[in-house]
Amino acid sequence: MLDAEARMLLDLMEKAAQDGRPKLSTLPYAVGRQAVDKMSEDSEADPPQVGEIDDGDFAGPGGKVRFRRYRPQGAAAGPLPTLIYYHGGGFVIGNIETHDSTCRRLANKSRCQVMSIDYRLSPEHPFPAPTDDGVAAFRHIRDNAATFGADPKRLAVGGDSAGGAIAAVVCQILRDAGEQGPAFQMLIYPATDSSKQSASRVAFAEGYFLTKDLMDWFWKAYVPAGTDLADLRLSPLLAKDFKGLPPAFVLTAGYDPLRDEGRAYADRLIEAGIKTTYVNYPGTIHGFFSLTRFLSQGLKANDEAAAVMGAHFGT
Repeated sequence: MLDAEARMLLDLMEKAAQDGRPKLSTLPYAVGRQAVDKMSEDSEADPPQVGEIDDGDFAGPGGKVRFRRYRPQGAAAGPLPTLIYYHGGGFVIGNIETHDSTCRRLANKSRCQVMSIDYRLSPEHPFPAPTDDGVAAFRHIRDNAATFGADPKRLAVGGDSAGGAIAAVVCQILRDAGEQGPAFQMLIYPATDSSKQSASRVAFAEGYFLTKDLMDWFWKAYVPAGTDLADLRLSPLLAKDFKGLPPAFVLTAGYDPLRDEGRAYADRLIEAGIKTTYVNYPGTIHGFFSLTRFLSQGLKANDEAAAVMGAHFGT
């Protein structure tokens, strides 16, 4: 059953639509991005204080890539386990600011450093630009770990929705390249299979925040016509081999179109012998991990994800 907070939020969204607020999927991308990014910033719980915060950038494959670094409160001097975090937003919306409070909380609760990546967005930079930036960010931080106060042997990747997809793909690409990859992956309702419509994509296509119209709007911006949807950078669930991937925390929401492919990805990891914690929050919707001003289950999920990662790294 849909929980009361999620039902109330969905009712508010429905009332706004009835009052004439246009659907995001009907807006030009630049207009929609500006509106949703402001709403997303306002939808996070008040940002907690962290021990240290700074912004920077590095040279990526298509220009400068911005990042924000968070060190947790009370952190000892010296290198820390570090989560490289990719925000959600369908590869079209979102930025460092929309997930600022979430990243602060993850840092404090895990006692790990978090580095939030402002990867390129579509339609200005379509597939595979966001994933290319995700891979470049991991390599840059790994290869310059001392500069960032990061422990190069304890690097994790994570993200929500589109960001979760990027994190999963980063792990596969680096494994296949024979490089040192992440030591842990945090996948929050990741998009893992673009090749077909799962049962949950059909069941929750309308009325549960992430609608089919909205996903189609994202997809039109992100994926050029004629792209092979079985490309593993779009559908990492289709990888033949999951062995050699890092331990994982995978989270899904019960009323999320992406629920089934997130669960399927966790199942593939488990079948390959990868230590995996899978958690489903049955009564809530896509986006709840960062909609923490309205959905208290999001705060609980933040803390659970942070605790699992912290335990993995011994913090």
